[in-house]
Amino acid sequence: MHRSRPMTLLAVLMALGLLLAGCGGGTATDGGDGEGGETVSLSGAAFSPSSLTIAVGTTVTFTDGTGHTVTHGSNGTAADDPIVDESWSGDPIEVTFEEAGTFPITCKVHPTMNMTITVEG
Repeated sequence: MHRSRPMTLLAVLMALGLLLAGCGGGTATDGGDGEGGETVSLSGAAFSPSSLTIAVGTTVTFTDGTGHTVTHGSNGTAADDPIVDESWSGDPIEVTFEEAGTFPITCKVHPTMNMTITVEG
């Protein structure tokens, strides 16, 4: 009977490995949240990640933004007709990118805080 213990242990370890492999979350193209969106953190004086490539129709959620803005523009200045220009109010800021293009994003409080979102059609 003692000879079957190693096989039982092996079977349990293999099952545990398969279970853990299935808990991996989203893919690189959906930002890891499994819902077809991306998340950008505003921490310190930086956007993380600092650049992002997404598909048309993708929603980007900006989080952890105390003391920051999420503004379409660069070097602390909003674009002429910004697609987003919001100050942090405590809730995540969600922006859905409906057209292809390259969108610079800045923080009006911290002009050196910039990122680029590339939207592919």
